[in-house]
Amino acid sequence: MSKQPIIGIAANQRQVEMDTLPWSYVPSGFPNAIIEAGGMPLILPINKPEMAKQYVTMIDKLILTGGQNVTPDFYNEEKDPNAEDDYLLERDEFEIALIKEAIAQGKPIFAVCRGMQLMNVVLGGTLHQNIKNHWQTEDSDITTQSMEVVDKSIFSDIYDNNGMINSYHRQAIKDLAPDLKVIVRSPEDGIIEAVESTNPNMRYIGVQWHPELLIYSDKEHSKKLFDFLVNHF
Repeated sequence: MSKQPIIGIAANQRQVEMDTLPWSYVPSGFPNAIIEAGGMPLILPINKPEMAKQYVTMIDKLILTGGQNVTPDFYNEEKDPNAEDDYLLERDEFEIALIKEAIAQGKPIFAVCRGMQLMNVVLGGTLHQNIKNHWQTEDSDITTQSMEVVDKSIFSDIYDNNGMINSYHRQAIKDLAPDLKVIVRSPEDGIIEAVESTNPNMRYIGVQWHPELLIYSDKEHSKKLFDFLVNHF
């Protein structure tokens, strides 16, 4: 039996009402989709940045998940007072260390929502701190927003030129980092919805939508995406 690829999933941490201690978690769509694709998910809780090297050494690929806003200090801006006050510096610092170590070890990175925003910041880009009309009120497994593929990518055969995605983000890429190219935009307002690396020494894809929430309602695309990430990326 061939070795299953180990996919590290960076966990979020939040306080919940029924517990005095915060919870570490990932949406179940991530491990479920990885298991179905033949991979072995490994959840990585927030830790000290100096532990990143040991974590990344244990895995074959890294997934960065959604969650809090990225602290604007990391891209030399002040916090927008109109932006949602939702930050976790410890998570930023640990995931920045994970990203740098994954790049150093040549491990592929897939980023979702906040993860795509953080990756852009680490690579030298900036963010819009308070965008409109990208937080749907419908259930998460319903696609509400159109997407437009604007450049060929390594997953071009999965997504059509025009399709539908879900949308849960109040921030987005503003200045695109070097070594990245835009592969999907929102046709309504031009917001960047997906990027990939142009650096041959860095395997990376980032999407602004949440395929982990669509793996059962949008099987044609989301399951193919996770199969690609686990087995071919």
